[in-house]
Amino acid sequence: MSEELCSKIGKKILFVDDEESLALLGADLLGDFGHRVTCAFNGEEALQLFQQESNCFDLVITDVSMPGISGIELAQAIFRLSPETPVILCSGHMLTMQEEGMDKTNISAVLAKTSVCNKLPEMIADIFFARKS
Repeated sequence: MSEELCSKIGKKILFVDDEESLALLGADLLGDFGHRVTCAFNGEEALQLFQQESNCFDLVITDVSMPGISGIELAQAIFRLSPETPVILCSGHMLTMQEEGMDKTNISAVLAKTSVCNKLPEMIADIFFARKS
């Protein structure tokens, strides 16, 4: 996917990972594609940001395994606040769309952390292209 195409669809994204360096790397990558990214370094911080600015975020990308609120629990809370906001789960472990608790969310995709750089920008474009169709 071209940077030009991604920059035309620039979205406001909340990127959540308890590994600060990974969150910042993700924000940098997505910024290169024209997205505006806010980082949170745990689920509680992410939920607080989302509650304050729920209508400001087009998408949430979150790690699954975090201390406190897990990524799935965060997705459930976001769904209660804003059922239209898509969520992408990232994990260092193998995940499917059938994980326990995911039925009460708006999780649009799961992604291995090892694939973030290669697949995430296109995945984001696909989510928003599908919503326009």
